[in-house]
Amino acid sequence: MTTAGSFSFPMATAPRRKRKTTVVVPADAAAPLPAAESRPLYRNETFADGSVRPVRVESRRDSERAQALADFYGVAPGLPVRANLRDMDSILAELVTKLDIREADFAPELLHAAWQKAVGPFLATQAQLISVDKKTAVVRTAHPAVRFELQRLRPQIIRALNSALGEACVRSVRITHGGL
Repeated sequence: MTTAGSFSFPMATAPRRKRKTTVVVPADAAAPLPAAESRPLYRNETFADGSVRPVRVESRRDSERAQALADFYGVAPGLPVRANLRDMDSILAELVTKLDIREADFAPELLHAAWQKAVGPFLATQAQLISVDKKTAVVRTAHPAVRFELQRLRPQIIRALNSALGEACVRSVRITHGGL
């Protein structure tokens, strides 16, 4: 079937498809087996600080691998990446207890009275004590001449504010220029 200069190829046939088989289960047969139970992804673990936090559950294979690597390198196996998950309530409670917050720092009436006592009635009308935050008093003035005068009086203002608000409450004064 081959002639000089021409080639013939056998015809390709389509691949055979597998037949779908259906299994008929009689009505009196036992119920199908339940699906395998899924493992929990997290477990609650109590830490040294007393907090209870969810920790991701590792598979047995992963924990054995981590232990083998730890034994090989001679170090303790580390916690998984998600071991330090915490809920927002515990984080906020910890932060608030660490902050040194006194109500006197936020009372505007107390700040206004202390400012008037520190600089006198005239400068108190020309400049306003905005806040005392992180031991820095923030003052806003309406005129550059008042700003210059307040910069000149900084040490006396710091002493007067500390006597009115409490010792070591103010270490520095930041003066900004802008409308009142």
